[in-house]
Amino acid sequence: MTKILVVDDIVTNRALLRQALVALNNYEVVEAVSGKEAIELFDKEKPDLILMDIMMPDMDGCEATTAIKEQMGGEHTPIIFVTALSSEDSLTTALESGGDDFISKPFNLEILASKINAHLRIRDLNQQLNLKNKLFMRVNQQLINEKELIEHFFESAIQQSFLDEKYIKYHMSSMSTFNGDLLLAQDAPHGGLYLIMGDFSGHGLTAAMGTLPVAMIFFKMACESAAVGDIAQEINAQLYKLMPPRMFFVATILELNRHGDVMTVWMGGNPEAYWFSKDGELKGMIHAQHMPLGILSEDEFDSTPQVLSVVKEDKIYLYSDGVTEAKNSDSEFFGDERLKETLVTAGDNRFEVVLNKLKEFTGEYNQSDDLTLVELSCHAIPAPKELAQSIIDEPVLDWRLSISFTADDMRAPNPVNKLTSILNAMPCLSRHKGVLHIILTEIYLNSLDHGILKIESIDKSDEEHFLEYYKHRDDALSVLKDASINFHFSFFSANNKHYLKIQVSDSGGGYHIDNSISTDEMLHGRGFSIIQSFSEKISFSDDGKTMEVLYHL
Repeated sequence: MTKILVVDDIVTNRALLRQALVALNNYEVVEAVSGKEAIELFDKEKPDLILMDIMMPDMDGCEATTAIKEQMGGEHTPIIFVTALSSEDSLTTALESGGDDFISKPFNLEILASKINAHLRIRDLNQQLNLKNKLFMRVNQQLINEKELIEHFFESAIQQSFLDEKYIKYHMSSMSTFNGDLLLAQDAPHGGLYLIMGDFSGHGLTAAMGTLPVAMIFFKMACESAAVGDIAQEINAQLYKLMPPRMFFVATILELNRHGDVMTVWMGGNPEAYWFSKDGELKGMIHAQHMPLGILSEDEFDSTPQVLSVVKEDKIYLYSDGVTEAKNSDSEFFGDERLKETLVTAGDNRFEVVLNKLKEFTGEYNQSDDLTLVELSCHAIPAPKELAQSIIDEPVLDWRLSISFTADDMRAPNPVNKLTSILNAMPCLSRHKGVLHIILTEIYLNSLDHGILKIESIDKSDEEHFLEYYKHRDDALSVLKDASINFHFSFFSANNKHYLKIQVSDSGGGYHIDNSISTDEMLHGRGFSIIQSFSEKISFSDDGKTMEVLYHL
């Protein structure tokens, strides 16, 4: 029930107001005979509205109103003066003391009712506003706490990251408080480094929150020397489970081995990367071959990486789409062609030139996307000092393993994947999974196509020729009998180095070495050159029926 405090030193006036209020809406009425008592009852009774007389002894209505308003704090309790005063100055003084309205004595019942109803509505609106403000303050405080948590996490992740300028230069700029772009690096326990660069869909806190599971998985698996494809697969699985629909992570995950000559790359949805030699020649572009992380289920996901044979002081340039989609004051994009031209013509200070060109292009125009640019220099990266000696002294037993594929095995899907999985469980091989998969695939296909099936080299330079090749191979496999491809693996150590020797022979005509010159644009005739680029030594025996590959771990 609505409670109204009536303040008047004359008992008949209080009685008249009580009678009127009960008649109007059966209000609960509390009476005070003076200004001082009104202050005490306000604190005790918490009335919804006050009807205040002005002329009272000891403390008049204006003084009592001022004191009561000070007690209200952020709450609002309407005070209506009920007075016989008629002078404009007196009424102005009364309102300036904190009163919200006045009504003259003798009062009109209908006017009194309308004023009470109007001010009670204002009180209700004020209470609703206060509740919303309190809720807003709680939410705002929660956001502040989350912001501080995310900032702490980003700072910790950057501090933990292996961002040595000898190997990595980077620039990151966010369009909002939180960055949807992510860059993390980790030196590998046995030498080399891992790097992940990506861009969550969206901006702000929602995008930034996705970095937590990605960073936890990345650092954990990098410290375990996991294969790049396995890291991509685990991050994808977790994001697919955790992230809301339409949230995904375009990413590049790469590993540079400790010798600085092999780079394993998994790229999903990111813009192409640029690959330059020490002399500034554009050696190639690394294109994304997969969907972004968090979109595909585990059954649909392809974790197969690209493996590149790099040279000391080669440089790889990664960037988020915020670079090419940066706009100037005319809403013109910086664009792919401008970026490529700048990289090609920039010279030794390529990284700094691109940043300056970008800043010059955008000027004072507001950033429309998170922006990341990374320069990775290829160098040998030894194991951390505290681990280097223990790695050298670590006793690893030599071992041998033999596996044979029959005709039925050759007809089964992905036989090399099964072989790679077996090797992945062997000591010292797990972190070389990506490279070994490439080597074994090329060895197997060369043996299968030329040794067993006797398929002559087919120009696979376009889709039509590819289809012809696969049909020819499937037809030959369907009638294949009494055939075998035999793998013999031996692991050994020499001069504090570990090696894997791969010997392969087949029941057919042996290995065909294509000596033709191949380029990055050619899709055929590259098998042997790929094996050679990742191996320390290749030799043939038994009239080409046996290939021996020595791989330095």
